[in-house]
Amino acid sequence: MGSGHGKTSRAVVLVVIAVLVLALAPPAGAKESTATIQAKREAARKKRATLAAELNHLRATDAQLTSAVKVLDRQVAAQQAGADAARQAVMAALAAVAESESRIAATETEMTTLHTAVVNRAVSVYVRPKDNALVGVIGAKDLGDASRRSSLLAQVTNRDRDVLDRLRALREDLGDEKVKADAARDLAAKRRQVVLARLSELQKARKEKRRLSAALDARIRQYQAEADAVAAQESGLTALIRSRESARASRGDADDPGTDGRVSGAGLSWPVRGSITSGFGSRWGRLHAGIDIGAGTGAPIRAAKAGEVIFAGSMSGYGNCVIIDHGGGLSTLYAHQSRIGTNDGARVEGGEVIGYVGSTGHSTGPHLHFETRVGGSPQNPMRYLP
Repeated sequence: MGSGHGKTSRAVVLVVIAVLVLALAPPAGAKESTATIQAKREAARKKRATLAAELNHLRATDAQLTSAVKVLDRQVAAQQAGADAARQAVMAALAAVAESESRIAATETEMTTLHTAVVNRAVSVYVRPKDNALVGVIGAKDLGDASRRSSLLAQVTNRDRDVLDRLRALREDLGDEKVKADAARDLAAKRRQVVLARLSELQKARKEKRRLSAALDARIRQYQAEADAVAAQESGLTALIRSRESARASRGDADDPGTDGRVSGAGLSWPVRGSITSGFGSRWGRLHAGIDIGAGTGAPIRAAKAGEVIFAGSMSGYGNCVIIDHGGGLSTLYAHQSRIGTNDGARVEGGEVIGYVGSTGHSTGPHLHFETRVGGSPQNPMRYLP
């Protein structure tokens, strides 16, 4: 009894499991087709290309700009392939049109030949009725002769009927071929429109790629020129900062309140609002000694922390530049200013305006190049910013 109950329970469990499996299984036909997947991929690629084309190259980061150029490279390649495929489709459609027209011409030629034969036969019977096989049968000498003549009559009649049947069939074929030819012409016209659309998209993609590629090339050239100029004066800049720091220390100036003299206690604030367009580190074969913060021309630049201005003036690749010594070996540098708003030797508070964003020196567009230096050597500003 217990064994039977156990079997029944197991059977019920199996049925429930089967029902659950069927309920959870995807319905028939739910699996996406290859065409659907490809269409989604195409849509996603176009969306990425659209976003890349809309990129503001002045405010974009190096990574964003480089990525956008790669996306548009792929877009151009895809559009080129699409345009080539569309051209091939047009050629195939035109070949179908030519084939239909060739069959139409052949059919019309055969119809003309048969029509001529039928007309000639009718004229012959009308003009020479005595040659008609029926007359020959009536004038037969005996039954054997009549049978032979009747057989000839049947052959002639059958030939005429075959010719007329063939002529009717050709007329029907001609109608079908003309319908096919019209359809092939319509298809060719539609495919021409596809080609024009593809070529338009290709032209647009190429234009956007050229725009961003030019922007990227300009940024690389500008970056390398700035890095080379900075590298050329690096030793002089380091010496300047160290000498000014030593002079400040010799005067007995104390470090800023809230700074314990160690770099870890820097606590800087952002000098300007904006996104980082170029980070610290090696890039395109050069060391980028700071970070670039995108901002509009004339945007106020604020001291990242209280300190003493140890340089305020023009400096080669940096353009209009301000350097602030914050004590404890930490200094900050603010480059490419359109206008300097402080003086050499001035004491500034954290958040005080010291200049305005510009594009002086080696720069392709308005931004703030911001550096943090310890003992005169550049360090990653992101270590000290909130």
